[in-house]
Amino acid sequence: MNLLINGINGKMGKAIKELAIQDSYWTNVYGLCRTIPMPADDIKFDVMLDFTHESSLDRVLQIGLDRRLPIIIGTTGYSEEQNQKIKRASTKIPILHATNMSLGMNLLFALVEQTAAILGDKTDIEIIEAHHNRKKDAPSGSAVTIVESIERGLGEVRPHQYGRLGECPREKGEIGIHAIRGGNIVGYHEANFINELESIKIVHEAYDRKVFASGAIEAAKFIIGKEPRLYSMKDVLKI
Repeated sequence: MNLLINGINGKMGKAIKELAIQDSYWTNVYGLCRTIPMPADDIKFDVMLDFTHESSLDRVLQIGLDRRLPIIIGTTGYSEEQNQKIKRASTKIPILHATNMSLGMNLLFALVEQTAAILGDKTDIEIIEAHHNRKKDAPSGSAVTIVESIERGLGEVRPHQYGRLGECPREKGEIGIHAIRGGNIVGYHEANFINELESIKIVHEAYDRKVFASGAIEAAKFIIGKEPRLYSMKDVLKI
């Protein structure tokens, strides 16, 4: 199988390339970036991975549509309009879009949904996420997915409180969301379900960016040969 990595010179691109060239599943690993043009039309790819920037989305989707190529998208920070573009493209080619490619993190998404469904209104819910000091978006895409997973479990959308300053007593039912930025933190996410007598804390911490690269490669293997639609890491994990 031939793998195409968009952003191959970025941190995630390099991590994916390093793992892919050690994996006998991949016959060839090709790359794109601002300084590397698209390979010749006679080269057949089986899947493309994108971990770049939201501004690259149109190019990524066009390459996929032109070459009928499955796409794995791990980029975050898209607008609602861009998310709709991904959905429309997925009616023609298979696309897997995930805010976090870690297998463990996607288990966390499932666990917080189940916990929220069981506990309902019995707890206060607070989300904490931490990343390196160069991350541009806050809260992280994964923190947003945690909140969305919790709200699916609750069966309703809740008010969101992003940090607290001054007089702001906690409103009943709100979900608190807090972002930490510092140093070289790879990724930390914590979901807290707290009541008067006890609390449940569900935590995932990434130690190395290779965990995301590994999950992305598993997603790429999964999507080859699939029918056009929008997939998630739940499909990869069968949860």
